[in-house]
Amino acid sequence: MLGGRKVANQEQREKWIAAVKRDGWQPTPYTRLCSDHFAKGHRDSNPLSPDFVPSIFHHTPSHKRHQRHQAMETFEKRQMRKRKRRGAVFLQTVSTAQLNTAEECNTSNTLAGGDAPPQHPYVDSITGQSYVIPIGVAVSTVRDHVDTVQCENINIINGHSEK
Repeated sequence: MLGGRKVANQEQREKWIAAVKRDGWQPTPYTRLCSDHFAKGHRDSNPLSPDFVPSIFHHTPSHKRHQRHQAMETFEKRQMRKRKRRGAVFLQTVSTAQLNTAEECNTSNTLAGGDAPPQHPYVDSITGQSYVIPIGVAVSTVRDHVDTVQCENINIINGHSEK
């Protein structure tokens, strides 16, 4: 049990002590658990994660350890689905805004009596919907940064992008 990280949250610390299952054991403030006691190899600060509390010990039967690894895989898959769902909603919003911008540009150009601008086909990889965006219209590109999403406007002119 040497090494590892100190637990700051008192509630989590009590759960850790209970998980160790040693009668009468009261760890000092400097007691740590090593990564061997976690399914993923390190603690997780998310209370819903199986690695919030250590669960792998020598006194734990091997089938229980296997169940802990499976619980971690299930948790990670669930988190990935949530991230994908949030990203899909955002991309759908961005795609709708792009389509509206493209339609406004086409309408204003046609009303002004000018020729229609060159068009660029676009297929949304999430929804499968196809759009036609006039070249020269500002198109948003999305970059995913850990938990934040940023948009940066880029003008596409004659197939080349300009910032």
